[in-house]
Amino acid sequence: MSLIQYFNYDSIIELASSSFTDAISEMLSSSSFKGNICAIASELETKENEISSYVGNGIVIPHVCLDFSSPYEIYIGWSKNGVKYNFFNEGEYVHILVLLLVSKNECNVLKIIASLVNFFQKLSVVRLLQKAETFEVFKTTLIDLLKNVNKKIKTTQQGPNELFLKYAVEIARQSKCTSVILFGNVDLNNIDIEEVFSGLELIHVIQSESDSSSVIYDSHVEFHVSVVPTNWIRGFRGTILLGIAKKIISHNAKICCIGCNTVSNILDTLFIVNVQDEFHQVLSSNTSFLQNDIKPEVLERVLSIATEIAIEGREGKAVGCLFVIGDINKISLFMKSLVFNPFYGYPEAERSIFNPFMDETIKEFSLIDGAFVIRGDGIIESAGTLIYIPNHNVIMPGGFGTRHTAAASISSVADCIAIAVSESTRAVTLFKNGQMLQITQK
Repeated sequence: MSLIQYFNYDSIIELASSSFTDAISEMLSSSSFKGNICAIASELETKENEISSYVGNGIVIPHVCLDFSSPYEIYIGWSKNGVKYNFFNEGEYVHILVLLLVSKNECNVLKIIASLVNFFQKLSVVRLLQKAETFEVFKTTLIDLLKNVNKKIKTTQQGPNELFLKYAVEIARQSKCTSVILFGNVDLNNIDIEEVFSGLELIHVIQSESDSSSVIYDSHVEFHVSVVPTNWIRGFRGTILLGIAKKIISHNAKICCIGCNTVSNILDTLFIVNVQDEFHQVLSSNTSFLQNDIKPEVLERVLSIATEIAIEGREGKAVGCLFVIGDINKISLFMKSLVFNPFYGYPEAERSIFNPFMDETIKEFSLIDGAFVIRGDGIIESAGTLIYIPNHNVIMPGGFGTRHTAAASISSVADCIAIAVSESTRAVTLFKNGQMLQITQK
């Protein structure tokens, strides 16, 4: 998404106010909004008290929905001395306020917020803006950065990553790949993406602390995921599977995977994945990977927690556990409680897999025998649940026990997805339609 289309030179203003509310009022006064400015400024102050939009480095990005014809309007305020901001740290001063005004008829607001956050968190952007001593220098610098946000600078001296990419892309073309996936926080600022990857779709996978999101640029897709383990080769299937679920990666893609397994972020690994061959157990050409009642975000959240349990264990010991995700009406026909359900009676908001306190709760309850049963929208129905499917014979390969047998069985009879963590091997395995796909391995 190109941000420059939402800006004009007059939408960047110098702030005279030292308080957050007054600064917002200044910016609203220069906008096309003709309503009650004081009320909107007060509303934004209340929102900041509840959920801060501070992104670091003296930058805050508040947003509000209004009644006007434009889908978006973005205004940027600059303050040399700083605007007092008490909602993140007491006495914090911010120097850049990015105000996003969104029409109430616009439903795709998250994408532009993600683009703004991504832009204003780039160190290459922040450092240049912080050097500005005057408003005119700040305005000129910002406009130049917005115009060139998707343009990469050619380097006269090629480093190891540039050389690796050059030959990797040639291999991808010779192998008739449709896409290149770049794993790792590799800096692409000095690479002309449109020239190097011409004719290939580039997906840059970056480890994220939060749930997955994708930012679509003119030259590539930036895919932020939280399911990548320390060694990305161990977990590349989980990332690709999530990309398929989010429709970033197609079922018939042939992908050249490139990555680095060192802290120095030097590219050192390449292999090619044919999606249909690699994921044939759980993919069907006639249907989507996920059932309609399972959200991709729920799958990612469970995969992320399962991967953490596999790697970390609990209290220094390896832990095995089972997650069953899907329609509770179908799953409940094949489940019994082994213990009192620890999630019974709690409001849905507190039982949501997206609750920030849920990670530790699940890890603690993983010590209980039985499965976690999770609705497709992320609400946890039970823990310590016995999966009981009489007269259903499943033949598993050697080395797999009752937990994996239960996962295969429930996925075949209840049209759900099951994810098992092995206590002995610490591998994470996904089951769908009775078929298994190893996501990570030791």
